[in-house]
Amino acid sequence: MKALQLLKLTCQRSWVVVILLTLSLLMTPSNAVASEQTLTNLVDLQNDIQLDLTNRETKFTLYYTGDTTQMADNLQTVFEQASQTNDYLKTSLTSWEYKVGGTTKKATLQFTVGYLTTKAQEDYIDAKVKALVPTLISSDMSEIAKEQAIHDWLIKHVAYDSTLNQRTAYTALTTGKTVCTGYAMLMEKMLNQAGIKCYIIAGNLSDPSSKIPNTEKENHVWNLVQINTQWYHVDATNDWNNPDSHMFFNKGSAFMKEKGFAWNEAQLLRPVVTNMTAPSPVKAVDTPIVTKPSETNLQSDTGARIVGFLDNFLTTIALWILSIIQQLSIISRHLL
Repeated sequence: MKALQLLKLTCQRSWVVVILLTLSLLMTPSNAVASEQTLTNLVDLQNDIQLDLTNRETKFTLYYTGDTTQMADNLQTVFEQASQTNDYLKTSLTSWEYKVGGTTKKATLQFTVGYLTTKAQEDYIDAKVKALVPTLISSDMSEIAKEQAIHDWLIKHVAYDSTLNQRTAYTALTTGKTVCTGYAMLMEKMLNQAGIKCYIIAGNLSDPSSKIPNTEKENHVWNLVQINTQWYHVDATNDWNNPDSHMFFNKGSAFMKEKGFAWNEAQLLRPVVTNMTAPSPVKAVDTPIVTKPSETNLQSDTGARIVGFLDNFLTTIALWILSIIQQLSIISRHLL
C-alpha cells in the first residue's frame, strides 16, 4: 500500500513539473533569447552569428575562448561579413549593437539586433512564395517568360505605400502594399523560387519623372537578375503604375544611369551589361489577368492589417506549439 501511495505521489509530482514547465513556456516571449554557445575561432564565430541572424534572434549571447584580443579587434568585421553573406539578410537588418565582457581567456559577447521582419513573418513569406510561384510559371517557359510572369504579378498585385509605413515583403503579401525595399526583397524570393538568380542592389535615385517621390537623390533598392547567363537591372517599384510597365525591366547600366540611378560599383559582384541588350518582354505570359492595384480593388487598410495580424498570429502559435511539444517530449524522457 505504501509503495502504491509513493507511486501515486511520484506521478503527481511529475505532472506538477510538466504543468509548471508548460506554464513557463506559455509565459515565454516569442522572441526568445538564443542559446549560449562557446566559439574558439573567428570562422565559427561568423557562422554562429549568421545562424542567429537568419533565425531573426533579437538578443543572443556567445562565448569566445582563445585570443580574445584578436577577436575583439575583428568583431565588427566578423559581424558585417555574417550579415552580408546574402543580400536578403543584409537588407533585413535595421540596427545592431554588441557588448564585450569577460576576461582575456573567455569573452562574453552580447548582441542586440533589429530586423524588418520576425522569424514567423519570414516563414510566412517562404511558405506563400513556395505556393504562389508554381501557379505563375511552368517548366516549359523560357527564363525571361518566367521572370516577366513574376514581375507582372508583382506590379499588378502590390501597390506602392506612399505613407512609407509598410516596407517589407511580408506587408506586400498580406496588405498588398510596400515600398522599394519590399518590392526588391519579394522579387528576389520569387525569382529564386523559380530557379532564376537574382540579388538586391542598394543605391540612389534622382529621377524627377519617377512615379515614386524622389525630389532629391534618395535611397533606393532594386534587383539585378540573370537571364541567359547575362545580368540586368530590374526595378519593379518604378514599373508599378507606370504607363510603360516594363520601362525598368532588364535594362543595362547605361540606361539606368540616364534615368537617375546611382550605385557603388563595388556592389556589382556580377558583370552587368552596359547597354540595353536584353531580349524584349514576351507578348503573352501565362499569368492571371488583373487590374492594377488601387484603393478600390485592394483591401481596406484596416481589413488588410487584420488579415496580416491573423496570418502572423497563427504562424507564431503553430511554431510555439511545436516548441512546447518538443520540450514536453524531452521532459517525459527524463521522467521515464
